[in-house]
Amino acid sequence: MLKGKYCFKVRTYECDAEGLATMPSICNYLQEAASIHAGELGFSKSDFDHSGENISWVLTRLIVNMEAYPKWGDEVIVETFPRGGRRVAAWRDFEIKDSDGTVLGVATSEWMIIDLAARKTVAIPQSVLSCIDDSVVPVLGTNPFSKLRFPNECPDPVFSSRAQKSHIDLNGHVNNVRYIEWMLEPCKSPRPKKMEIVFRGEAFTGDEVNVSVVADDDGLLHRVFSNEGKDYIIAKTVHANMV
Repeated sequence: MLKGKYCFKVRTYECDAEGLATMPSICNYLQEAASIHAGELGFSKSDFDHSGENISWVLTRLIVNMEAYPKWGDEVIVETFPRGGRRVAAWRDFEIKDSDGTVLGVATSEWMIIDLAARKTVAIPQSVLSCIDDSVVPVLGTNPFSKLRFPNECPDPVFSSRAQKSHIDLNGHVNNVRYIEWMLEPCKSPRPKKMEIVFRGEAFTGDEVNVSVVADDDGLLHRVFSNEGKDYIIAKTVHANMV
């Protein structure tokens, strides 16, 4: 199995006031690299569409650890590969590098496939599992994901917004990177050193979203949720400079 290797150039609109790419921008690169590589391997959403299957990939977990963020005008290389899977989940890893090959960060992710009509998970196709190379070395180990829990006594929201039509992606729901933008809005910097996120629910056009943040032992816990209390995401970040 060959790794996918893709080059992105940091644009002005992907940077913060310091001229550095933000975590949401990095996550957009990862999402695009995953989509392109899935297409090259024959199991992208377009491939499912062409075969008459009304199914698509959804991101359910993501960890991104950054050593350094690229600046405006830099070239960013994303290398990605499937690293494993089971009946209803597949895992994909990433290495984020600069143009000289220096590693800026690493990421690992979990994906599921949903029936777009029923909005329910379906089994991972064998064509996906057959592309997995057991000899590859996971970038963050074989069991990197934590059991993230937000405190039962949820503090009042520190930020609220509404899902817009422009936030909706090809799967008909709010794109995963929007949740990251919302959860980082209360923070001083949109560039955490580490981020782990669990996607728990779908938001659609017009839905109200609320963000709560609390301090954890070594970082911050984030919750994005509906007015009715339904969780959209639970996440943890570690910042060089805390909120």
